[in-house]
Amino acid sequence: MKGKKDARNFFLLTLGCPKNEVDSDLITSRLLAGGWRRVERPEDADLLLVNTCSFIVPAVQESLEAVLELGERKAEGEKRLAVVGCLVARYGERTLRSLLPEVDVFAAPSQYPAFPAILQGGGAEDTAPASRERVFSSTLGRGYVYVKVAEGCDRRCAYCTIPGIRGPLRSRPWEEIKGEARFFLSRGAKELILVAQDVTSYGRDLYGAASLPMLLDKLLELEGDYRLRIMYMHPEGVGDGLLARMQDPRVHPYLDLPMQHVEERILRSMGRRGGTASFRRLLERIRDRLPGAALRATFMVGYPGEDERAFASLMDFVAESRFDWLGLFGYSQEEGTAAYSLAGTCPPGVIERRLGEIRGLQEEIMRENAARMVGGRLRVLVEGESDEAPPYWEARSYREAPEVDGVIFLPASRGLRAGSWCEVQVESTEGIDLIAVPCAQQSDV
Repeated sequence: MKGKKDARNFFLLTLGCPKNEVDSDLITSRLLAGGWRRVERPEDADLLLVNTCSFIVPAVQESLEAVLELGERKAEGEKRLAVVGCLVARYGERTLRSLLPEVDVFAAPSQYPAFPAILQGGGAEDTAPASRERVFSSTLGRGYVYVKVAEGCDRRCAYCTIPGIRGPLRSRPWEEIKGEARFFLSRGAKELILVAQDVTSYGRDLYGAASLPMLLDKLLELEGDYRLRIMYMHPEGVGDGLLARMQDPRVHPYLDLPMQHVEERILRSMGRRGGTASFRRLLERIRDRLPGAALRATFMVGYPGEDERAFASLMDFVAESRFDWLGLFGYSQEEGTAAYSLAGTCPPGVIERRLGEIRGLQEEIMRENAARMVGGRLRVLVEGESDEAPPYWEARSYREAPEVDGVIFLPASRGLRAGSWCEVQVESTEGIDLIAVPCAQQSDV
């Protein structure tokens, strides 16, 4: 650093999905191994880092705003500013450098292993070992960790920028994933969350066929009181073999299904299969094999060609299916995608209206689902004191994934410990969230 040879503090802001969290851990590991120290406030840092998202236009805007805000911090003192991640992969350093002259360093995901060398102005391979222990000794305090099983995607959904940003599917060998899982468990992890752009395609490139069931078999050989959670499960990949493995009590009966729509005409235009009838059969098969399973779906509103009839079909399906959780987003016209030139894009006002209607419907469903949980018992992972509702603590059961679903609030208690399992009884609700007490505090226990 100019004039500050011993200044080695960095601040890292991560935007986007949990897969970016894994990438940030890799960057952090490399920097820690190189003698850097992570700080929690940008004003205390010598290096300001932004790990960006660029999946859709709103994510690009959020990333640019974050960069500009930290650029102002940079101007207040002698700091460097680095931009990494999907924004760099999508638009390239040359374009971004002309737009963001305040940025000193750019790096795409493929450059993360060499990031310390890039900071020094070189592109040589960084041979410093990734000090994972130093990274996760603090972040494992909440009891869970994301494990990326693959990178990239071979599917060609017409609206999606991910293949262009992250490249084709590249699965990690099961031996490597199992070793990483063993490492995390040995350091106190209670929940391993498997993530990728398309988890159910895991192993297709390495083993000649989708091999997520095999990977689960390997991970379930590990000892310990842990649970596995699987995110981003393409509906086409949810077969009987996978559902059979998910009957193991160490695999959370939680399915995260990006269905995107239910009208066959819309789905074909998206480059996807499925429809109301096939999705209905899928949900019936899941609920038959995994009674009480938590279901999360993702749907897109306003895709070109979505008329009022197609939207009504989507509303009817959501009302019928009664998902535990729902991810919703409006169609975003993304340059470079096959859908970019399609006619019939819905006006922004129509998209917002439809999003409001489907959100209102799902909100009512989630409140009713929460009310039905009152009086029941759950095994939860205690995460720590709540920033949202002190002095309560926050916890999650198999029904709730971190950051995207609801939470379970527990009254502050001397017996609670972050990163540990606890049996609780649900006493009431707060909107879509649950309020519970440890069973040891129940008079009938």
